[in-house]
Amino acid sequence: MQTNGKLQLYPLLRLAVAMALGVVVGYETYGTFSQEVWLVALVVTVSATAVAGRHDLLQGALMMTAFVFLGGFLVTRRQAQFDKPLPEGYVTYKAVVASQPQERGKTLRMDLWILDDEEMPRRVKASLLRDAYARKGESLMVDSLSAVDAQSMSDHLQVGDGIIVTSRMEKPENYYSSHFDYPLYLLCHGFTATTFIVPGSWRKAALDLGSLSRLERARLSALRFRQHTLRRYLSLGLDDDEMAVAVAMALGDKSRLTNDLRDIYSVSGASHVLALSGLHLGIIYMLLSLMVGMRRLGWLREVFIIAGIWSYALFTGLSPSVVRASTMITVYALVGLLGRDRMSLNALAFTAIIMLIANPLNLYDVGFQMSFLAVLAILVFCKPLVALAPSHEDILSVAGRGDKTAEVWWKKALSGMWKKTLKWLWVMVVVSCCAQLGVAPLTAYYFGRFSTYFLLTNFFVIPLATVILYLTALMFVSALVSPLLPWVAKVLAVVVGWQNGLAKGVASLPGSSIEGISLSRLQLLMVYVIIIAAATIVYKVLRLKNKI
Repeated sequence: MQTNGKLQLYPLLRLAVAMALGVVVGYETYGTFSQEVWLVALVVTVSATAVAGRHDLLQGALMMTAFVFLGGFLVTRRQAQFDKPLPEGYVTYKAVVASQPQERGKTLRMDLWILDDEEMPRRVKASLLRDAYARKGESLMVDSLSAVDAQSMSDHLQVGDGIIVTSRMEKPENYYSSHFDYPLYLLCHGFTATTFIVPGSWRKAALDLGSLSRLERARLSALRFRQHTLRRYLSLGLDDDEMAVAVAMALGDKSRLTNDLRDIYSVSGASHVLALSGLHLGIIYMLLSLMVGMRRLGWLREVFIIAGIWSYALFTGLSPSVVRASTMITVYALVGLLGRDRMSLNALAFTAIIMLIANPLNLYDVGFQMSFLAVLAILVFCKPLVALAPSHEDILSVAGRGDKTAEVWWKKALSGMWKKTLKWLWVMVVVSCCAQLGVAPLTAYYFGRFSTYFLLTNFFVIPLATVILYLTALMFVSALVSPLLPWVAKVLAVVVGWQNGLAKGVASLPGSSIEGISLSRLQLLMVYVIIIAAATIVYKVLRLKNKI
């Protein structure tokens, strides 16, 4: 497809939007149009695109239409894979624990991968009762364990353990009156059923994991190694809250976060540092870049860094947010090797296309939406907003007017280290505001909350998060030199304590969070339309003034 002036500006972005549109249409009309219909439409459109020749407008329109049909075909096929009836009543099956069990009151929450049974769903969200009292209306299949024995068994259940279970499969349901669609969230991650397991209806067993893919077996091995590393953390004597935050930020294990601590970080606007995401992978990327150095290595250097990023992603369990961030960084690194602008809308769109091809239901994942809209807002709005900063001459003409002493002071302040510091502060403000501009409407829509002090929070959270991850890396190195490990752990505890204390302080400020926000889908769409319209006006005004 040839370039034709502004019509071909950001071609991959337009194709990504077309593909997303196809995913939405395919998902909403599932059952009306089969995957065969979408496939035929795709083949016909691609064939028409190939014979369109040099008719650029027609070829471009056909290409976008083909991506609409591609999105519809992929999401319809994905839904068809999961759209099968669940077995009725109680069934006995073999499964492997695929996530570290998390304590939630009297239950343990975990992921199960079912082995060698085509009639059963592949992935299941399970809740295992930790004592001998079953839910009202449930009957124990085997009532042979005491409460102490049942709790002891469940408390020693680890990721990678094989179990034989008798339970009932149920379709996921929404339990909260919000826009967050829990069944759809589970479907996005491959889960099509939930189950409640009572004591006496399960037992550990040594199972053959040969039916799992190599990637799934590698993930289980990585999660086991992560749990071994976690036990090393537990021996360092950190406070419970400090340990919970350090483990969540470094290892991606949020099982130790209390509800109060989660709420503090949410209200203060710092919850994004608790989930492994682009921020964490970006910091890891910078750390690996510093370690490798030697820019003259070229592509070999980038390959080493990308391998390190994906090794870290595997180590933390290949969660969707980590895979998403790792894919973004990989695409940006490869684009940079090709001599293109890695921080561009086309690079972001290419990443989105890859992830939608891998799993079209990613489009409905809240994390996917927030991460891409945050990066999109930064790419679109950052440059115009940075251009709004007054020049040094403007500041001096105002601040030093009629006062030579003040003029001398401002000249010193705007030079050297002060100049770099002011620039860093301004960029931090701009990036934080841009990211918030992209995700705030979604946060209000899904969770009914807006953190008013997000900017203040980011000023200390981002630097402290960087220090925490660097200290964590130092801990792995210092583990080889035992005398250093306790000292590094003490410093880590202090830094995490600062972060927790500051987050708690911000959360306790008056008006720190606006609660109870209720937006409809139409209102959410209109908010983004208003943001885009306002940004377009500002951009055009700045272009007229030659600011950008």
